[in-house]
Amino acid sequence: MREYVKLHIARILITVLAISLFVLVIWLDGYRNYLVIGYGLLLFCLLLLFVSLAEYLSNAAFYHYLKSGKAVRGSNGSLSKKWRKQFDAREQQMQEKLTELNQHHQNHIRFMNIWVHQMKTPVSVLALMAESEKVDSYDLLAETDRLKSGLATALNFVRLEDFTEDFVIESVSLLEVVKHGIGEQKRNFIRSEVYPKLLSDADITVTTDKKWLGILLFQLISNAIKYSKPESKVCFEIDPFSRSLTISDEGCGIAEADLPRVFRPFYTGQNGRQTGEATGIGLYLVETISKQLDIDIALVSKENLGTTVTLTFRT
Repeated sequence: MREYVKLHIARILITVLAISLFVLVIWLDGYRNYLVIGYGLLLFCLLLLFVSLAEYLSNAAFYHYLKSGKAVRGSNGSLSKKWRKQFDAREQQMQEKLTELNQHHQNHIRFMNIWVHQMKTPVSVLALMAESEKVDSYDLLAETDRLKSGLATALNFVRLEDFTEDFVIESVSLLEVVKHGIGEQKRNFIRSEVYPKLLSDADITVTTDKKWLGILLFQLISNAIKYSKPESKVCFEIDPFSRSLTISDEGCGIAEADLPRVFRPFYTGQNGRQTGEATGIGLYLVETISKQLDIDIALVSKENLGTTVTLTFRT
């Protein structure tokens, strides 16, 4: 009942004030029949009490919720119906949020399982190297690069959750970022016998986060090298007119049936299943980062001919 009074205190005070004014008007008019006035006030108070009690009982669940914070179903008052509708809507929102969080959690577990499984190979190779009398520095660097790449992918996957917490907008030269990305993959290019080629020295200034753009290019270049044939090229071209960067490889390409799903998390496709080294995270990271950086991405691929990815910068 206390919750009812708190909620309707304004209405109660206005009602008392209205009764007082009514009695005052009658009194100033010269009417002095106290019995009739008292009887009228009694009937009015009883009627008001009855209406208030009926409203309280019909909305008992609502007032119980205000008092205890626990939902109780079973009342059919207007307030209870309105409250129940709002409560059901909030409950549905919470359920959707829990489902989303659970899916997010499952994605993390799935990624970590895949990642740990893939990291076993370079760790095992390094262990065998340590046991042998001769250690080939070239092979050692190859395995450590694989470990570094895997660790970077795992860290970037986790960092996506707090993208805005690690986001710095600045004007950067796209050509410099591309050259830096190629330099980062220098050993990977040499080891795979794949050659990078800048088709022109054209450049544009883009407003973006340099670090996240570098991560995006790292994933695209890694994929281009991974699925390219020896003695082939990965070509880079900046078009100042369309404000775009095109990365083309001469690799195995992507099956037409896989194209609509290449940006889905954990989707490895036909090529990934054949090599056994794909996590299905690389292109998912690319698409997610491109959305955050307001970059349009288009992917075209022909099986056994190669893949072309075009990044179009809006700013």
